Amino acid sequence: MAKNRRIKVAFCIPNMIIGGVETVFVNTIDELLKNPDLDMTIITHAKIREPLYVDWLKTHPELPVYVYYPLCNWFEDLGQKCCRILRPIRRIMFSLYKKYRRLIWRHKFQDIDVFVDYKNFEFFKELRHINKPKIAWAHSSLSYFESDGMFSRLPQYTKIVGITDEFVSDFKSNYPEYADKIVRIYNPIDVKTIQAKAKSEKSPRGKYFCHVSRLVDGKDIKTLLDGFDLFAASHKDIKLYIVGDGDKAHEFKEYAKTLVSNKQVVFTGALNNPYGIIKGAIANVLSSEFEGLATVLLEAIALHVPCISTNCKCGPKEVLLNGRAGLIFDIGDAETLASYMNYVYENPKKAQKLTDAATRGLKRFDKNLITDAIFRLVKQTCKKDR
Repeated sequence: MAKNRRIKVAFCIPNMIIGGVETVFVNTIDELLKNPDLDMTIITHAKIREPLYVDWLKTHPELPVYVYYPLCNWFEDLGQKCCRILRPIRRIMFSLYKKYRRLIWRHKFQDIDVFVDYKNFEFFKELRHINKPKIAWAHSSLSYFESDGMFSRLPQYTKIVGITDEFVSDFKSNYPEYADKIVRIYNPIDVKTIQAKAKSEKSPRGKYFCHVSRLVDGKDIKTLLDGFDLFAASHKDIKLYIVGDGDKAHEFKEYAKTLVSNKQVVFTGALNNPYGIIKGAIANVLSSEFEGLATVLLEAIALHVPCISTNCKCGPKEVLLNGRAGLIFDIGDAETLASYMNYVYENPKKAQKLTDAATRGLKRFDKNLITDAIFRLVKQTCKKDR
């Protein structure tokens, strides 16, 4: 890499849906664009359709976006319409199409200095044929990756980024041969922007708890609903707002209808700006079975909202300082969740002390600290390769 030349970095992310990783990705790129020494490109598997991100890209014409599989959206739409007999044929066609695209694109990015596989090794197959430095971001727990066999892909990456100290510690214990590859870089949090967005949105009337996530397996929405149902038995005027969408949304809505508290549960769907709902909540509740860092906890803390969370790996205990900055319950424990809901409702001053401690802990996630760390990592990786 020549002296004084901008470092060319390709950030690879499979798709851009409304989700925690995607939100962090956009916030991170926004900050990195301020660095004059970086020349960035985004590579996706599918065309970006989500209006929120389409509008964001319009404000950054200097940020090129390449679609690795231009027909990916078409194949996905076709898959939904195919009958059971035609689906295997569609899968075979899609597999052949992807192999063809990899051959075409193998020499496409000859001038890229470093590739960043930003979402859980999703670009493993595409990047394994490219002889350039590669950095992978791990946005989940170690057990999640091990169950999916993703760690067989470790040898091809120059560096691995874990987003919690807990993940990095577990990684080094389980994979000591790769200990020199792993670094910890937190997800950045922009407190002022979150507060400004919250200010622009009205909160719902009345008292309520909130939950914000993708409605998918692993978020344990049923325990959330069961815990609230127990709490709501003696609190008929309190609501639960569930913000998000996903492939399990219909299933969770149907389950909520079976509960006594069903009329107190509100599913809002995915929102471009959920901060209006978060800022007015009695508490933000996280019920996940596993997480990467749980950015929604950081967002709630930025809005001075108390947090109740599972003790899942990884992130919540680290964010909530092992219970000194929020209430932590065991995965699937609806009874304790209900008691914690009651605690923050009945003891707002005590809950606020927890939130004050959490707010002081936000300095670890300052956007400037994080983006500086990312730039140093990219620069060091390029130097090592050179």
